[in-house]
Amino acid sequence: MKITLHKKIAAYFGYEFVRIHKNITQNQNLQTIELINQYKIDLILDVGANLGQFVTDIRNAGYCGQIISFEPVNQCYQYLTSIADDTWQVKNFALGDKDSEEEINISNKTVYSSILDVNEFGKSNFSNSIKVVDKQSIQVKKLDDIIRKLVNDLGKRKVFLKLDTQGYDNRVIRGALQTLKYVQILQTEISCKGIYKDTPSVTQRLDELFSIGFNIVGIFPISRDKNTMEILEFDCLLIRGEK
Repeated sequence: MKITLHKKIAAYFGYEFVRIHKNITQNQNLQTIELINQYKIDLILDVGANLGQFVTDIRNAGYCGQIISFEPVNQCYQYLTSIADDTWQVKNFALGDKDSEEEINISNKTVYSSILDVNEFGKSNFSNSIKVVDKQSIQVKKLDDIIRKLVNDLGKRKVFLKLDTQGYDNRVIRGALQTLKYVQILQTEISCKGIYKDTPSVTQRLDELFSIGFNIVGIFPISRDKNTMEILEFDCLLIRGEK
């Protein structure tokens, strides 16, 4: 069997190259669907669904199982209900760390809508896209309080929790600590340089995720500082560590 030079070098230092699917670690959709298949995921909780971009991607990649999406912005919710299929439920409220009524800032580009206010850095980097054009009163609930009303057999399910709540992900997690015991895969958006006020630092977010038992399997940049090219936000894909 032919042994190439790079394999010889790796072996010399005690490492081994293992072939994986082409581009799987570079392409977020490919890695996500590979993990869904590997962990036999049969329930996806899509928190901060916006216009269903995440669900559309995984449906196109072949996932046919149950999905529950949470989207508080009315115009986005109405659109989601118009495209949802028989195994895709859509709920018109937000998730957080307490039950409350909040006001959400609706941005010109709805994907940037957030309960948190935009800071000056966010305004300078995202300008018109992140500009607040409306506000809406919304209900916020804890996932731990409602999950068993939505899923009767949670203990038997293989769960993927996806979060994209524009600076609010850490609060969603704090309201879902019991539910997270059943989550095999977690996707969350993390800010390196916050664009919303009161956003926790990247180290705070990662420390919290590690402390509740998750390990990183993928990091995918979302946006960059237009002047320095530093990463502003990235999607972090994690799996539950072995107990």
